[in-house]
Amino acid sequence: MPGQQTCAPPVVTLPAELDAAAAEQAADQITAAFTPGVSVVIADLTAAACCDRSAIRNLLKAHRQATARGGQVRFAIRPGGPLYQITGFVGTHPLLAVYPTLQHALTGRSPIPPGDGAAFRRPRSRLRTGRALAGRAAVQRQRRSWGVL
Repeated sequence: MPGQQTCAPPVVTLPAELDAAAAEQAADQITAAFTPGVSVVIADLTAAACCDRSAIRNLLKAHRQATARGGQVRFAIRPGGPLYQITGFVGTHPLLAVYPTLQHALTGRSPIPPGDGAAFRRPRSRLRTGRALAGRAAVQRQRRSWGVL
């Protein structure tokens, strides 16, 4: 996938209901979209209303395959929607290129205004007390059981 992409990246639109079969098919479509000269593929999840953990696993698989080949999958996930909340909870946002709209994903521009990310930052976590560390360990165990870590 070396070289520059000269045209608009291909868009793979995913269905509203993302079960294991639909997500596996979508992951295959995302991987297949990386033809010679294509370095970026957009996964449009703005219509997705629900998904299960196998769907998230399949999308992560497509992401890993793309990055291993030097490509990038940009995920358009509607903020505040159920999929955004699920992927945020399992901690995939820092791993993925997540954009709030298809247009943002197509341009590759961050929706965060330059120099002012305060409105988009996570609140500071609690002090690293025993209770806070125990809570973090519980979240990590849950993520591992879902197969995202």
